[in-house]
Amino acid sequence: MTIDRRQFLTGVLGGGAAAGLVRFTGLSSLLNMAEASAATVPRNGPFVLCTLYGGNDGLNTVVPYESAIYRDWRGDLAVPGDQVLPLGHDGDEHLGFHPSLPGLYSLWKAGKVAIIQGVEYPHPNFSHFASQAIWQTGQLSGDPGTGWLGRWLDVTGTDPMRALSVGPTLPMALVGAKQRAGSVVDSTSAGAQVPGPSSQFTGAYRQMMSTFPGEPALQAAQASCGAAFLQIGDEAAAALNKEHPPEGSENDQDIGNQLAIVAELISYGLPTSVYSVSWSSFDTHSDQANTQPGLLSALDGAVSSFMSVFPTPLPGKSPVIMIYSEFGRTTRANASGGTDHSSASVVIAVGPSVKGGFYGAMPSFTRLDPFGNLIYTTDFRKVYATVLERCLAMETPASVLGSSWRPLEFL
Repeated sequence: MTIDRRQFLTGVLGGGAAAGLVRFTGLSSLLNMAEASAATVPRNGPFVLCTLYGGNDGLNTVVPYESAIYRDWRGDLAVPGDQVLPLGHDGDEHLGFHPSLPGLYSLWKAGKVAIIQGVEYPHPNFSHFASQAIWQTGQLSGDPGTGWLGRWLDVTGTDPMRALSVGPTLPMALVGAKQRAGSVVDSTSAGAQVPGPSSQFTGAYRQMMSTFPGEPALQAAQASCGAAFLQIGDEAAAALNKEHPPEGSENDQDIGNQLAIVAELISYGLPTSVYSVSWSSFDTHSDQANTQPGLLSALDGAVSSFMSVFPTPLPGKSPVIMIYSEFGRTTRANASGGTDHSSASVVIAVGPSVKGGFYGAMPSFTRLDPFGNLIYTTDFRKVYATVLERCLAMETPASVLGSSWRPLEFL
């Protein structure tokens, strides 16, 4: 059987999206204190979480191209000043995008890109796994129990369409104690191909997942989960069969395919508030000059294609993409033409309703930690508080984050 992209997604959405939408674990301490509820209409959104796994080099993404200190640190790895895409001043530094980001540069000039400087958390951990856990849970302990958006799911209802993750895995960020997002497996993932949907099987599965009065609680929960499976499959497949991928997205590699799927689902009008996509291989310990440009170029093309669908803010169709990585890279290049695990980096927000500009503060280049790493200036939970309050319309983000954080003004 020949399976095209839409047939594949229809099958996977119907059969692989909602496993474990409900799990039977105790509520986290943060959930116990939750008193927040989502407003009916968010100010912006939906929210698209874009994770760059591996630790993207922030200094070579938003480049301080006139800094003699930067050029000394990076040597041959420094991006030449005549190649950067100039963004303007932030404090005393002249900053520019890496030349592989012309699409984001155009969006910057249109006022649709916010660059948040020096983002990290106290006492940064340079392990991929530990730092990813901290970023995704929103807790400095990195306790893997619940994710920051999973706790938002826990306190905002049971509709299975509220959050969808595109890709082969469901990130911890979207796992709560009671609820979790559905997963949409995209067709470019290795080994992900499955047979097209069988109406006979689907009909039997639909009947099997019907609930009836008096059945045991565990069976009822399982049936409810299966019904959510089918709901996600039905609604998302209808969207993908009607909408078309953004022009140019077919050339944007896997991250482009993921964002194209999200664009179609948003355009159709699914009642989804949060989407998640990811892109990997940013762990550039060697040959970074030849590796990072291709990664950034793929990201740039994907975001540009996505944004072409949403040129102006519209209710329910003003997506906010938040691009982040688990940590930055060392100030100095290593002997292998790369950089190693380090601390503070940039977070980039993109969207038709984003207030473009620089936010937070540039880390000092003359006051480093004892190991020569940049010292963070913006706690990552300020970014999360901004998203929760101004994109997901939570009245009290502290119920998810555990403490109060003043939002930034990029939304």
